[in-house]
Amino acid sequence: MANHSKLWYLQRLRLLDVLDSSQKAVVEEASQMSEIRRRERIYLPGDPSDQIYLLKAGVVKIAVLGPDGREVILAFLYPGDVFGELAVVDDAPRDHYAEAYEDAVVCAIDRTLFLRMMRECPELGYQVTKLMGFRLRTFRSRVEELLYKSAHARVAHALLDLATQHGIGDAQGIMIPLRLSQRDIANLVGLTRETVNSVLKDFRQKLLIETDRRSIRVKDRKGLSGIR
Repeated sequence: MANHSKLWYLQRLRLLDVLDSSQKAVVEEASQMSEIRRRERIYLPGDPSDQIYLLKAGVVKIAVLGPDGREVILAFLYPGDVFGELAVVDDAPRDHYAEAYEDAVVCAIDRTLFLRMMRECPELGYQVTKLMGFRLRTFRSRVEELLYKSAHARVAHALLDLATQHGIGDAQGIMIPLRLSQRDIANLVGLTRETVNSVLKDFRQKLLIETDRRSIRVKDRKGLSGIR
């Protein structure tokens, strides 16, 4: 990864836009910037909730382990996103884990400092509250999908979400540049790998998507959107 300064990274994190220059300087001095390699864990269930994380580069996966030991993917996060934010309202140990899905650059800010910044800058607190509300709505929508939608609809919706959040448009459609395995998609939508394999095959035959070993391209967004 490029050898940029900590300040260069911090200036590009959306959440910190609401801070003034002196507050940003305090965060720069006190924060810890780390390069995290693919599949490396950032924190684990049971770890203390003593830091808030800002993602500058790469992709981070947020997940939990179900009662049967199977991974359940809650979200993929992208540059500019914040995670571990529940630490500002609850100092209980983490109940999930964060892992670099692709090589990532992560900024860790001490919980005490972040709370101080929120007191000094109410707009920062407002933005964090908005983030928590958005995450809650997203997870509620995910639960409703798992309970009520067909396998085809779950996979279609997940692909559309990923295309919206991280897709790259081209003449052939929207490429999702994540190295998503069928197991990852299954863990994201609550299905078996075998079922996901069958669904993706059906989507390919209907020319809704195309796949290779490193990416998925959504070719017919409207067609995917209509799947129930």
